[in-house]
Amino acid sequence: MDRTASSGKTKGGGVCLLINTTWCSDTVALTSSCSPDLERLSDQYQSEWITESHTEGYEIKTKNKLAKAQESRIHLSGDLKDADCSLVIDINQEDEGLYFFGIEFDQRNHYSYLPATQLHDSDFTDKPTIFAAEIVEGKSVNITCIFNTTCNGTSPTLTWVTPTDVPPSVSSSVTRWHNTLTYTSVLTMTPALKHHGQNLTCRVRYPSVSSEQSLTLTVQYAPQNFSITSTNSVNNSWMNMKEGIPTSILCSVQSFPASNLRWRHLGVTLNTTSSSNKLWLVFPQVTPQQAGDYQCVAENKHGTAERAITLSVECKWTLPSTRL
Repeated sequence: MDRTASSGKTKGGGVCLLINTTWCSDTVALTSSCSPDLERLSDQYQSEWITESHTEGYEIKTKNKLAKAQESRIHLSGDLKDADCSLVIDINQEDEGLYFFGIEFDQRNHYSYLPATQLHDSDFTDKPTIFAAEIVEGKSVNITCIFNTTCNGTSPTLTWVTPTDVPPSVSSSVTRWHNTLTYTSVLTMTPALKHHGQNLTCRVRYPSVSSEQSLTLTVQYAPQNFSITSTNSVNNSWMNMKEGIPTSILCSVQSFPASNLRWRHLGVTLNTTSSSNKLWLVFPQVTPQQAGDYQCVAENKHGTAERAITLSVECKWTLPSTRL
């Protein structure tokens, strides 16, 4: 270190190395900070990061000493005079190994700082995040995908994989908050009922790796496709029953979210159900007084619809004819 018997200095070393705990996947930033006791170094120094990788003699130094082929993916992002010796690498597999920081003064004295940092190239596991909005049939909606990274090297790209009949309309932006870069992509679409259950995928891609996140579309829609059936036969919207016979009539509908259903007769609600797309109307014994029109009404937050059926009742007894 720089505190030796010949230096005449008694305090501990003035430079400390802090490794960034938020590792990036294709780019690694090694962040340093220094103690308040750091002396202002003269301009006659050369700082360097050196690695003992499996590539013999591989050495990373400051910008003015970097090989031209390396400058695009390896660089010192900080200035040691500002107590910042951060190194940024767009990772390749050959970059694995031990890294340690050093300073050379006046092309004579060289000091290295430990401990060394072990760099391991692992699989890319970071994924984008999709923020789902309420998706309603026939209404335009914005669906947002974001990807956060602390790497300021190679920029990723965000793309969408959509159902084939959804024309893409995408806007993108990049924002920074402290050391975090947020890449945002907004997909605008008008969903149809046929898209219910299909997938939207947001994909983040770097030159050599990619990851993705998918969202299964849940399309909400108003009540539709009424169906009225019975334990007895129904002819279109009419059914004929004999007096005293038991019967049940089922009203069913398609909607999402599920509808509140009710049966109504002569303006009076007979029975109801909540958050269900089916409702029975039960007659233990049909009477002539129950003949008439019945309406099944379905309602959810996207709309209301109804379907009617007419019940006809044949009297069980008929009066005999009278001769005059």
